[in-house]
Amino acid sequence: MNSISEQIQIQAEKSILTLISSGNWLQANCQDRVKLPSDFMEQVWRIVDQEKVKQQLANRLEEELANRIVNHMAAELATDIKQILSVSERREACRALARNHMAEIMAAGSGEKSA
Repeated sequence: MNSISEQIQIQAEKSILTLISSGNWLQANCQDRVKLPSDFMEQVWRIVDQEKVKQQLANRLEEELANRIVNHMAAELATDIKQILSVSERREACRALARNHMAEIMAAGSGEKSA
């Protein structure tokens, strides 16, 4: 049986790990926040150009959507390519085809026409 000090140490370690994993060890003190007067905030809201805010939100959303779509497509392509090339016969056939048409492949990559 473990001694009392070993049991206390084990429980303390568990308690610390629980505290860290929950994120409760780092919390902002809400009472120390600066409180802005409500009339000041009303004035700020009145001078905000809502159309500019909407446009900036739309631009950020469009960029985020485009990035997510591209990342999703890249992941799908990578999965498909891995699946296709997982069969050694197909992999060798692709290599042979690439060797036979290397000039065209290199020209397509650089934007040139092959002779």
